[in-house]
Amino acid sequence: MKQIAGKVLLSIIIFSTLFWACEPCDDCGPENTYPYFKLSILNKSSLDTLIVDKARIETEIDSIDDALANPDNSSIQQALNNAKTVKSDSLTLINDLIKDTNSKLISIASINGEKNLFEDKNGSDSLKLFRIPINTNQDESDYAIAIEFVEKEEYLKIKYELFDTIINNKITKSAKSLEIIEHSFDSIRGPFGCTPINECISNQLEIYVEI
Repeated sequence: MKQIAGKVLLSIIIFSTLFWACEPCDDCGPENTYPYFKLSILNKSSLDTLIVDKARIETEIDSIDDALANPDNSSIQQALNNAKTVKSDSLTLINDLIKDTNSKLISIASINGEKNLFEDKNGSDSLKLFRIPINTNQDESDYAIAIEFVEKEEYLKIKYELFDTIINNKITKSAKSLEIIEHSFDSIRGPFGCTPINECISNQLEIYVEI
């Protein structure tokens, strides 16, 4: 862990220079002349909790409906209707949260200590896809990723091959043969996006993770 922490600290110094030319886009993070890969994140833990909460509230609403159907409860019908309204509003909110979570809409609070890195054209920092810049000074990149409202910080390390190319009429570096070396996510898949993977430039590739 001390070795990883040291590498991450070094990455903070190098990595901060990669975000100076960030431009907002519709559904992802910064796009510039630097190589990057795309990262999508599903908060599976939150999704599982929301699904449990949804089932519980649906059961509670069914119980209220049963009580409303009982003539003996006529004197408390108004209270039961009020309770059902509250539960129904909660269910609507949870359904919306499940929809957003399933769509992988999420916010990255910081990467390697750098904050306010991502936003769309409307100024929202909740995105479905993030363009994560690659360190062009070496053939490996380390990322300490803090996700908003998630206590645990995640770690990702990748390797790649660098080569000269022209992007947006500028001579710069591109990366290919992208591979995942190490990570702390609950689940990870990728890179994917084109074939053969080892011939694809990193900008074409996506990594999908679950927390």
